[in-house]
Amino acid sequence: FPLLVAVTAHATPQQVVTRYNNYKAICNGMGYENVRCKDPIAFQSSLTKTLQNLKNQETVIFDKVSLNEGSAYDNISGIFTAPLDGIFSFTWTILTTAGKYFVTEIVLNGQKVALNQTDGRGHDGYPMSTSHANIKMKKGDKVWIRTNGTSGQHAHGGWCYFSGAKL
Repeated sequence: FPLLVAVTAHATPQQVVTRYNNYKAICNGMGYENVRCKDPIAFQSSLTKTLQNLKNQETVIFDKVSLNEGSAYDNISGIFTAPLDGIFSFTWTILTTAGKYFVTEIVLNGQKVALNQTDGRGHDGYPMSTSHANIKMKKGDKVWIRTNGTSGQHAHGGWCYFSGAKL
């Protein structure tokens, strides 16, 4: 823009607008598009309390939200609802304790997409695992984390996370 102003310092406002529109038409003709910044969609949540002995396919509700740009994650239900079509990237981390396990899956509208198995049986300490999924979603589609089978034995509060963002 400064070059455009410098070159057109003695031009009328109408001439500046005409030149700008001409440059814009040339750029568009070469394949450059006018890209507009979009509002981000991203969330980061965590589990504040320890979960034990969850039922089959019970939703894991990550209740503490530290980021929720676009307000698409509901920390009461534990469900992310796509506000528009696109590809979304999700990551979740589960920590269990020695002798316990916690197996989860990420689901799209109730259909399993990927698994996460944290198994502390036969181990000392606090095993942790992280899983990731990129999911193509339509506006209104829902994604959440739930137990896989009856394997929701122990998830340690304060060390479990669920996050996502539109790519």
